[in-house]
Amino acid sequence: MIVLILHIIVSLCLLAAMLTVYLPSSVLPLPAWFALAFEWLLAAEVVLCLLLLLTKQRRWSWLTPAVLLLCSAPICYTVSHGSLFFPKRQMPHSFTLMSYNTHLMGGGTKPKQNRVIQYILRTQPDIVCLQEVQVSKSSDHLTLAELKEALNVYPYTYFDFKIYNSRRQYGNAVFSRYPLIDKHTLRYESKGNITSVCNIVLPGDTIRLYTNHLESNRLVHKDFELGTTTEQAQSAFNSTTDKLIQASHIRSEQAKAISSDVERSPYPVLVVGDMNTTPVSYTYRILQRGLRDAFLEASDGQVGHTFVKRGLGVRIDYILHSRQLSASDFEVQHVDYSDHYPILTTIHY
Repeated sequence: MIVLILHIIVSLCLLAAMLTVYLPSSVLPLPAWFALAFEWLLAAEVVLCLLLLLTKQRRWSWLTPAVLLLCSAPICYTVSHGSLFFPKRQMPHSFTLMSYNTHLMGGGTKPKQNRVIQYILRTQPDIVCLQEVQVSKSSDHLTLAELKEALNVYPYTYFDFKIYNSRRQYGNAVFSRYPLIDKHTLRYESKGNITSVCNIVLPGDTIRLYTNHLESNRLVHKDFELGTTTEQAQSAFNSTTDKLIQASHIRSEQAKAISSDVERSPYPVLVVGDMNTTPVSYTYRILQRGLRDAFLEASDGQVGHTFVKRGLGVRIDYILHSRQLSASDFEVQHVDYSDHYPILTTIHY
């Protein structure tokens, strides 16, 4: 009976998580928690179904196939399935692309000691899209001039700063082997978030690139300290839920601005960066509308965690592209130079 009860609870949680794909968290606050835990709930659903088959309540095992069918959309967003649904297309041109949240550009250390810079130099994709790039006005830390010089193998650059003061500059950066033109910014109310837009002039075509750093949940360790009393636990839960709802609302508005701009693009597009949202979310559905997810297209049977904290991982960094383009060889590179993992793929056009 305990297995059956747990099975029903997990099934209901999965169905609640599914709703976050179609409705913003401001409408349904509680399912935001279930959406964050979607992968673990999915695993629990399968395990509990197998256990149920060993009990007298085995007739209830039909619940799992029904739930999995209802949750087919978020499952397809979560687990890669490239070879099943995305047949390879022969296209004449290609380039390699990296997206990487650098977490303040490797802590601002000088180029020779800066593991992020040295990693980029070792990897050398054709186009590098960086988020949370921080350079200092003080020569004691990494400066903009030093960053440019260190990555001078890329003749074309685009720096787009959200924070610009007497102490530091903070924002996005693009390094490219191909010319970058028509640079502009989608600006948001939030403190440190922008979308940097430019056109890449490639041999035989032009592609519009959106490099994004969207609103963070801003959860810290203290948010998960439940205290010693029921009242303290309830207060902590309410406070953290409010953070999730507020951040989700801001991200969804940012996503709508990006999607609207993408619809007006005269060129095929790439929408990349740290979106700070999992695939089981309203924000992801908006961003992915009309586009393909390179991870889903170009890797098989993976979950692609790009952010791991205390052993728990989520996929919050993406490379999305127009249907006229194709992706292959998608990789999440497990290097610990930032709090995010870099993602790389080959784009064909």
